[in-house]
Amino acid sequence: MNSRIAVAVGLAAVLAAILAPVSTLTPAFAAEVAADIVQGASSLTTEAFSPYPININVGDTVTWTNRDAQPHTVTSGTPAEGPDGNFDSSPDFSPLIAAGATFSHTFEEEGEFPYYCALHPNQIGTVIVASGTGNGNGGNGGPEPTPQEFSVTATAEGTDYEITGTSDGAMATTATINPGQSVVIEFDGGGEVELTLPTTMIDDITTVNGEEPTIVSENDTTTTISFSVPEEDTAVTILAGFVVPEFPVIAAILAATIAGIIGYTRFARNGTGFFGRA
Repeated sequence: MNSRIAVAVGLAAVLAAILAPVSTLTPAFAAEVAADIVQGASSLTTEAFSPYPININVGDTVTWTNRDAQPHTVTSGTPAEGPDGNFDSSPDFSPLIAAGATFSHTFEEEGEFPYYCALHPNQIGTVIVASGTGNGNGGNGGPEPTPQEFSVTATAEGTDYEITGTSDGAMATTATINPGQSVVIEFDGGGEVELTLPTTMIDDITTVNGEEPTIVSENDTTTTISFSVPEEDTAVTILAGFVVPEFPVIAAILAATIAGIIGYTRFARNGTGFFGRA
């Protein structure tokens, strides 16, 4: 029994040794974030460091480049309270960040980190660190969502009309044609949408949810519009000068046209016009 316990303890120790370094690794997607000390920084305040603020995630590294002709520092803290010890490019002003030189710091904890230039205390900046892993996009505002494509089919009297679009969060699930009135599209969430509709179904779009639409592009076959789908109401109503009419109306117009042609043909064969003999 003792030997089994010893083996188990040994395996546990080996496993712990293997796993221990993993927790200290930098996140796999940590970003290298670029920031600048801008030209003429010594006479500026929040504009002296760009961007302001710097938004990053835990594990990201910010590298400041001095684009100014004068030397500067990047010192964590505030001018009123002095350095707080989180990071400092120039402890005791050595070395200063000379023109064209850089300073880098990796942020391992979330939080808000104010900083300033110890030579020019009016220069202030802030780094805001979120709890997620690095995003690799320059650290400002998180990664841009990738728009997803979708398509949905609306049907009227046996005819299918394909509606396509892209969105960063709202996918169309159903589309309903109210003949001669509107097209109503249901989405599964909110977000910005670009929607392409066939002109044989709807044309001369006037409003989207009661507001004037933004026309992205239009041609003889399609119209592309953009709008925002609110999270609280994901049904979008599109009104237009033309919406495919009901089939009975089309049939009535077609029947009247055919009847007129037939009648005219018969009169013509008999040499009789609509108002008497020719």
